[in-house]
Amino acid sequence: MTRYLIHWFPFCSGGLCDRILGLASSICIANILNMKILIKWDHCDLSSGFKINNDYNWYNNQVSHRFIHLTNIDSITYFKNTDIIKEWGLDNIMLWSNLNLYNYLLQNPHFLLDNQTNYVENFKDSINLILGNIFIINKSVVDNIKVYDIGIHIRTGDKQIYNKDNEEFYRDYITNIIKNIKQIENTDKSIFISSDCLLTYRIAKEYFENAVYNEGCIIHTSEEDKINEEGLNKVLLDLLTLCNCKEKLYIGWNSNFSRISSLYNLDRKFICYEYENIPNIIKECAKETLFSYFSKGKYT
Repeated sequence: MTRYLIHWFPFCSGGLCDRILGLASSICIANILNMKILIKWDHCDLSSGFKINNDYNWYNNQVSHRFIHLTNIDSITYFKNTDIIKEWGLDNIMLWSNLNLYNYLLQNPHFLLDNQTNYVENFKDSINLILGNIFIINKSVVDNIKVYDIGIHIRTGDKQIYNKDNEEFYRDYITNIIKNIKQIENTDKSIFISSDCLLTYRIAKEYFENAVYNEGCIIHTSEEDKINEEGLNKVLLDLLTLCNCKEKLYIGWNSNFSRISSLYNLDRKFICYEYENIPNIIKECAKETLFSYFSKGKYT
């Protein structure tokens, strides 16, 4: 008998890659429990950028289910301690979370899993399934993906929001990151820049003449009222371009956009910069330490 784990998106919460992280976690959990993944996407219409493959769309495969409602804190405790095989029984289960609950299941004493060393690879496979099969991404986006040697993602996020009247603050933040990268990458190799701040592109061009970025308006998909087709297509194109950079990615510690694009292809070097402070540490990071997700913005 086929059993289903239904990942529900009931409201707009977090950006696109926050959602991808939660979905990838559910796919990993479903694989462990021999369940099939379905997606119930009820809010934040992103159909101008991609559709859900019918094979994974709950609305095309409606099954009865038991909904497990957990807060973020409760879900951590639940997946670390509950004997899920016994508690779920033969039911189809629906849950919602943007957290990496798979990480906590691996810590659960009721599971003697022998694949913990394959944690990152399992997550990589889930990301590839999402971006390559579950999400049917618009041809206009896919056709414009180009391949570069080096990718740089700089998220200003809350820094720009909380300091919107103090451009000098996040100008210094961006400049310090770019200057640190320039000390490492004094190169003629092709460089792709992705950011949620237009100022990043201007500063990057001051240090890297060969830096390239995708044109288009900048949006954050957690701000539903600001989503438009041009902005959403840029988000998707930026993500997929970072995914396909060949040699190296420079990424922020607490950005799921960075995390997802890194996890897509592990055969590269990853250089991480600090996010919370103006960076004075920038270092290569082993793939095994990149993706253990404790809570939003925190690595363990």
